[in-house]
Amino acid sequence: MNQPQSLSELVELAAQYRDASGLGLAQLAAKNGHQVTATTINQIRQGLYKSKPREGTLRALAWLAGVSDEVAFTAAGQTVPGPPFAEELPPGVDNLSPKARKVVLDMVRVLVDLEKSADASNTDAEEQPTDIRDAGKRRNARPGQKTGLAVVPANPDAPADGNIPLPENWQDLAAYTGPTRHKDRESEWAQRGEESQGDEHDHH
Repeated sequence: MNQPQSLSELVELAAQYRDASGLGLAQLAAKNGHQVTATTINQIRQGLYKSKPREGTLRALAWLAGVSDEVAFTAAGQTVPGPPFAEELPPGVDNLSPKARKVVLDMVRVLVDLEKSADASNTDAEEQPTDIRDAGKRRNARPGQKTGLAVVPANPDAPADGNIPLPENWQDLAAYTGPTRHKDRESEWAQRGEESQGDEHDHH
């Protein structure tokens, strides 16, 4: 059993390799700088362990079983973490402004979340093409509908070139003399709006 396929097999291998029980394995691990409790070891052996094992637990079990970390992480269905990310950051990173730190941390969180959900998104992706094709069929289902760059007028009276005629008072609408009069113009338009509600046809 050199390549354990599960956590329980990993612990069994450790028990054989070290010729020790749960408590003995935990004590041996602790003496050599590893941390794993006898409770965790016994729960794994009995099939009662429902938690996701921490990195330290798996490294301790790997050492106890005399296998590489990669074998232990694979048995637990996890990927082996790389070296601590903080050790790979360039010099001067501690001098970043709070705003820059937030940008970096947000980006790292997004990447971590993306990799965590990679397996789940692969499952979803299998259904995606079908959905997209169905949507395409629905979009193109109407007979005689123009596609591509053809402009379909919004109403029958609109000109064929797609240009919308300007209102007669377009010069008044576009006029703006500068920042000093914007408050006056706002109040002027507000008054006009109130008047026009009384009789909308006066302006024609």
